[in-house]
Amino acid sequence: MNTEIMRVSAKGQFTIPVSVRKKFNIREGDYLQIWIENDEIRVKKVEPIQPLSPEDPIWKLIGAGESGYSDVSTNHDRYLAAGENKRWKE
Repeated sequence: MNTEIMRVSAKGQFTIPVSVRKKFNIREGDYLQIWIENDEIRVKKVEPIQPLSPEDPIWKLIGAGESGYSDVSTNHDRYLAAGENKRWKE
């Protein structure tokens, strides 16, 4: 395991070493997730979720099911809960 020591600035910032940025392809504007695990600070590069474009083929599937409900997208959780309640009572 290669380790490097960095100094934290007055603003709580530090520079990610070039070797680490290259290995994980970290560039300006990228997002990093930071969390605490036991007595360690962990960092992971994450890709932000991009909204679907209007041309995405998934939109053709919305409403294609045969539930008989026209508001499934807004009441999805309610319908799932009602189905589970019904199943538990049977």
